[in-house]
Amino acid sequence: MDGARTGLSEIVPLGDEQRERVRARLRAGHGACPACGSEDLGIGDALFLGFAFLSEPADAYMVGLTCPNPSCPVTYTGIRLRAAEFLDS
Repeated sequence: MDGARTGLSEIVPLGDEQRERVRARLRAGHGACPACGSEDLGIGDALFLGFAFLSEPADAYMVGLTCPNPSCPVTYTGIRLRAAEFLDS
């Protein structure tokens, strides 16, 4: 995958290497669930943001995160990253 946009509302499935890059970004920024503090977040796919949010950088994506804690009141969250931070170059 080259990370290039092909559609206006593209959801980009992430591979193992890309998920590891997101995991590294979370560790570097002390990423944790905003509700319960769990640091073992599941990493989902990425959604290109530029189509819906004109104030975002042209290469901004929201990567979906899932909290594994069954008692967490906020199961789903996300992290905004630029393409170069996690997509293949």
